[in-house]
Amino acid sequence: MSSDNGDMTSRPRSEEGPASSAVPRAGAVLESLLGSAVDRHPSRDHVDTPAPAVPPSFAHALAALAPRTTTSPCSTSQYDALLESYRRYVMASTVVAIARAWDSGRLTFQAQGEPPFASEVFGLAGRRAGLAEPYFAEALDTLQEAADAVVAARSALAGRQSPLDILCAEHGISETGELVLLFVTAPALWGEVTRAYGILANDPARPACDEHLLWRLLEATHSRRDIARELDPDSPLVRRGVVLVEEGRRPFQSLVANPVIVKLLGGSPVDADVEDDIARVPATVTLDRFMAPVAVIDRALADLAASPPGQGRVVVRGRGGSGRRTLLATLAQLAGRTLATIDAARLIRENRLRALAELLQRAHLRGWLPCVDGLDTIGSDDAATRSAVREILRVHPGPLAVRLSHHAPPPLLPGYVLIDLPASTITERARQWTEIATSVGLVASKFDELAARFSVGPGTIRNVVTAVARAPRDPHADPHPAIENALRQHLETRISAVATRVTRLASWSQIILPADIQDSITELIARIRHRRTVYDTWGFDQVLTTSRGLTMLFQGGPGTGKTLVASALANELGLDLYRIDLSRVLSKWVGETEQNLAQVFDAVEEGQSLILFDEADSLFAHRTEVRTSTDRYANIETNYLLQRLDSFEGIAVLTTNLDTAIDTAFKRRLTCRLTFPFPDQEARERLWQVHLPEQLPRAGNLDLAGLARRYPMSGGYIRNAAVRAAFLAAQDQAPLSQFHLERAIRAEFREAGKHAESGSLE
Repeated sequence: MSSDNGDMTSRPRSEEGPASSAVPRAGAVLESLLGSAVDRHPSRDHVDTPAPAVPPSFAHALAALAPRTTTSPCSTSQYDALLESYRRYVMASTVVAIARAWDSGRLTFQAQGEPPFASEVFGLAGRRAGLAEPYFAEALDTLQEAADAVVAARSALAGRQSPLDILCAEHGISETGELVLLFVTAPALWGEVTRAYGILANDPARPACDEHLLWRLLEATHSRRDIARELDPDSPLVRRGVVLVEEGRRPFQSLVANPVIVKLLGGSPVDADVEDDIARVPATVTLDRFMAPVAVIDRALADLAASPPGQGRVVVRGRGGSGRRTLLATLAQLAGRTLATIDAARLIRENRLRALAELLQRAHLRGWLPCVDGLDTIGSDDAATRSAVREILRVHPGPLAVRLSHHAPPPLLPGYVLIDLPASTITERARQWTEIATSVGLVASKFDELAARFSVGPGTIRNVVTAVARAPRDPHADPHPAIENALRQHLETRISAVATRVTRLASWSQIILPADIQDSITELIARIRHRRTVYDTWGFDQVLTTSRGLTMLFQGGPGTGKTLVASALANELGLDLYRIDLSRVLSKWVGETEQNLAQVFDAVEEGQSLILFDEADSLFAHRTEVRTSTDRYANIETNYLLQRLDSFEGIAVLTTNLDTAIDTAFKRRLTCRLTFPFPDQEARERLWQVHLPEQLPRAGNLDLAGLARRYPMSGGYIRNAAVRAAFLAAQDQAPLSQFHLERAIRAEFREAGKHAESGSLE
């Protein structure tokens, strides 16, 4: 570490006291003790080289992630001995500073007959000396012994590095900064130092450590300028959060070591530490085994190589389960780090966004690679939050990663590395299923079918397969049902907050449709069943960049069978049907409706499911002229839906009673639009037949044709009337009769506010 002997020898004799001839001896010991730090920190003047296990071709790319050097850390016993020598040295330095203050009169009791603070005032002015020569001399001898102990403890390391060495090397802290850090951290490590600092400060109102106190402790070897430089806002100590400077006026601002640093320098294994709001993700695969196109990985490494060393900003986008965290954890491991995720969505929701900067800092100081999750939940119109996040990420001094959904814009300034993980094709998913299942000893015969039905990524596949393999089961039984159940649970966990699964599905035998509608339904079933042939085998996957999903609009009057057809479709195709609860999707909070919709679309794209937006006109309505803030927010939600439908690859059914209520831009993006007509007399008779089960006891022949002719009712009302008539018959403890049917029909008309003889129910 640098010393300033010229500054020291130019001081007047009166300031240094009678033992000033001994001060150069202490300064020389400091030079011999700390001057060799350049040898102990060979990487401070250049970019750290990655661990030998990293392929040479990756070294340049990983420089953006500030790779940690391959070190030979000292043993616990060696560090304990070194730490004790540091304690002695800091304490001895403090005793010297106190003795110097005694000797010069800066620290003394007021003598009788002297004006108030006379000795301190003249001592500060450099007019007093020699007031405590024996104490000063003894203090210097104590410092010499302590310095010799540090030299001996460092020699015992035999070239190995202490936590302090590693910390300073990784964060570019100078030799002077290392000494400043040691003295700032000392009060948090040793109580006796705290008391000694208080004696030296001689002011209960002052903090335990401040810049002026540091200069008094180190004035034998360092000038005020040296100390101030290490505590400037742009110095590594302050900018990287190693030393926290509290608000106040220099040089009396409180200086404290970051709690992470206190643990590290105290010998605690911080890499195994538990940090609130931070979750560590270990690497599970090597880069060559990561399931993504080779071109994507090669491009990512090339872009990383072009990023500033140690300042990489990596954004990974993709669907849930696509391997975003896995890839980042692998890159972090190659850089000698551990991926540490921070849930920014929770911080934003709890109005704790300021904590994001602190969490980023803590993760970086531990040597982890911080990864910010949940930023895609920021509303598109929430400019204030987006700007605040962008600034926090900009000023973070180390590398960081951001994990986003595949459609979210990164809240970063230009210069980041963007890695878009594409959705796997059906063929690729089949290969992933086979490879991952084989790796855990799981054998199944229907992986092609799973790949076609579930659009999940390799991360989800790995989680599901691992869970099934670990669960108790018959080794000879087909694991396919267990895998399907696990996949269904995975989907339901993600979507259950805003949708309800429909467990009782309709069958085609319950539905009466015109021939043209039936033909359209048959085509839709074929499009779902033969997607692999058309998209993968016939190459339409490369032609269609948008609108690969199936979105159907069922329009028609109440009770014409729209919802029933959606249910029968799901039943026919073996899909789970989820009815979207618009009351849980729509939110008064800005941006939250978009978040809920994103959650729905993302989850449904992965699973064998069909989502049903009943009464969709309340969500897919026409955009309006912006006159109020409510109009603006409603249009934002509509615009989001339009963009999301373009990229949607799942199956969705929208039902509406009013075709004119749906925005025309939505209609252009729909796969098909089916209009369900009001049933004619023949259809109504068949509907009556369908809704009266064969096992229902009947009182003679029922005139269903007459009911169909006399009462114009849609299918939904016919079903309601049939059920009502059955309960009336059960109450009479008699078979169902024409009287019960007529009575039930009149009740339906009466509740609708109409007369059975003149109106219709639709």
